[in-house]
Amino acid sequence: MSQITTTTPLDVKLNKAVLRIAAHFVPNFTTSDDAPSTYAALKKRMDLGLEMIVYGGASGTTIFGEAEVNHAFRAWHDWCHWKGEADFSLPGETEVCNMMLEHLHVFYGLSEQTCQWRNILMAEIIGQSRYYKKYKDYVTDQRAFCLAYIKNPTVALERRW
Repeated sequence: MSQITTTTPLDVKLNKAVLRIAAHFVPNFTTSDDAPSTYAALKKRMDLGLEMIVYGGASGTTIFGEAEVNHAFRAWHDWCHWKGEADFSLPGETEVCNMMLEHLHVFYGLSEQTCQWRNILMAEIIGQSRYYKKYKDYVTDQRAFCLAYIKNPTVALERRW
């Protein structure tokens, strides 16, 4: 079965916000299939002052629609893990999500738009973390999962994506 891809962002303005905030915190990063996959590996790399490396794959069905935005989101997200000393557990992901939401509010204020972005990021980060905790597997169609999770988290977590 072939992977469905989309280049249509869920929210074009969120994509621009992700690129802006990521550039602020992580102006230089690279992508690789061999990116750090544990908090310990990420922390070690960042503590040594090495360039951020984020996973370059699985970007065909994201909420961002564009691989470069998804990669920037991952860089910003991983920077938050490192800066907040938050591991990859569900509580750690929740802490990172809260930090990212705080960044959105600092850069863009508290508005109806940033509240919508809050729901999207919570689905993207906390929803997918809850999914992984339940199924020990990653969401394949991240975009569809995110939309379903925003609508009803309980129902979204009842099925495999």
